[in-house]
Amino acid sequence: MTMKPLSIILFLVLSAPLWAQPGPSPVPLSPDSCVAMALRNQVAVKNAALDLSAARETRRAAFTQFFPSIALQAGYFKAQHPLIDLSASENRESLSLSAAFDGHPITAEETERLLQQLLALLGYDVNASELVSQFTDRLSVDAQLQMLDHGVFANLTLTQPLFAGGRIVNGNRLAAVGVEAAALQLDLARDQVELHAYTLYWQIVSLYEKQRTLHYLQRMLDTLERDVAVAVAAGLTGRNDLLKVQIKQNETSVSALQLDNGIALATWALRQYICVPDTAAPFRFDTLPFDTPIALPTATLNTSSGSPSVDAEGRPESRLLHLSVEAARLQKLMTVGQALPTLAVGATYGYNNIAHTPMRPNGLIFATLSVPLTAWWQSTHDIRKNELQRQKAENTRADMQQKLTLQTLQSWNQTSEAYALIAVRRLGMEQAADNLVEVKNHFDAGMTSMTELLEAYTLLSQARNQWVDQVIDYLIKSKRHSQLTSGKLKAAHRLN
Repeated sequence: MTMKPLSIILFLVLSAPLWAQPGPSPVPLSPDSCVAMALRNQVAVKNAALDLSAARETRRAAFTQFFPSIALQAGYFKAQHPLIDLSASENRESLSLSAAFDGHPITAEETERLLQQLLALLGYDVNASELVSQFTDRLSVDAQLQMLDHGVFANLTLTQPLFAGGRIVNGNRLAAVGVEAAALQLDLARDQVELHAYTLYWQIVSLYEKQRTLHYLQRMLDTLERDVAVAVAAGLTGRNDLLKVQIKQNETSVSALQLDNGIALATWALRQYICVPDTAAPFRFDTLPFDTPIALPTATLNTSSGSPSVDAEGRPESRLLHLSVEAARLQKLMTVGQALPTLAVGATYGYNNIAHTPMRPNGLIFATLSVPLTAWWQSTHDIRKNELQRQKAENTRADMQQKLTLQTLQSWNQTSEAYALIAVRRLGMEQAADNLVEVKNHFDAGMTSMTELLEAYTLLSQARNQWVDQVIDYLIKSKRHSQLTSGKLKAAHRLN
């Protein structure tokens, strides 16, 4: 539609910037810079990044289970009763010998046998009978021999697991799943922050554009009010027309106040979201060109693959559903591993003094096999429970995958519809401008009323606001659709 000269002038006047204000010079703020500050400062993104770092540390901790474990043990003990207690007493007729083991009296034969076993266990190549004989032969007075009543020890033990029922391997796989899930959660957090910052930005632009339209309407009404006042003074029209114009002026003043408050509140919310203090310099936002057709990115109207189901498969949410099934499967294998035998080998070396002798070194190697005999009873039920949870995760994945496909298709429809409606809204805006020119000419010729003229002003204002809302709606929906169909690109970037 060819625009009349007055319509062109109207568009050009509205396109003039209204950002000038006293104080610091406004800082230009674009959607990209707004999103960049939000991604850099938002707590949701920071916490998601910390969760990813924590998941990586968990994976590193799980990897250490493949290597030997080393433990240092040291201690001191003091017994209430010596483990070996030999005593002798001499009287006029004979020499009496008594013995006690762990505080309990025993016979001489039992004493020699237990002492021999203990010396062998400690690694001493000593004949217990000879030791007792030497002890009694040297007695001429009362005497006592106490062993293992106190001592100190220090040992270093190395243990290498050879088989743990698959729990080490599956535990590392489960930790790797956790890392990938945390990375996907970070992608989702970034998408949410990006879309919200993008929405806040364009909502403020929408308010400023409506303010521009209102300012133009106010100037038109001021001019009309002066012309009508002159006509009333000349007796060419009644005061009723002047009153109608003044009422309309009062309505626009109220709307202007509401817009000012809305802009201040929305700007404060944006500053809080991107973590820019209120004391910083004011922002200068983009404007929408009313006088020329707006150039919109039509490439976003095409899905990345041409198939909503394929696009849905590439979304982080879809991959998270697959990971939930994999995690449930690995958790089941971990439960199975708890009921399987555990095999480990190791070595220990240390020093001890438990027989009132100088510190003596000793070492040994060992192998352990642990076979849980009754664990299968409980583990059978736990395995069944894990299998049910795996089936539940699989059912959820299948159901949610269909919903993700539907959501992607719906986003495509909404974005394409919003794009098509922009042309409709622009046509309505041009028709409203032409209608205002026609009604104004008829009013000047006395062929129409003041009410119809004011209504023509209102229709143009509404048409312009509808066009602004439609453009903003398309930009936001296009952004969201771009996020929903760029999952594969994010996955490739994440893996690199």
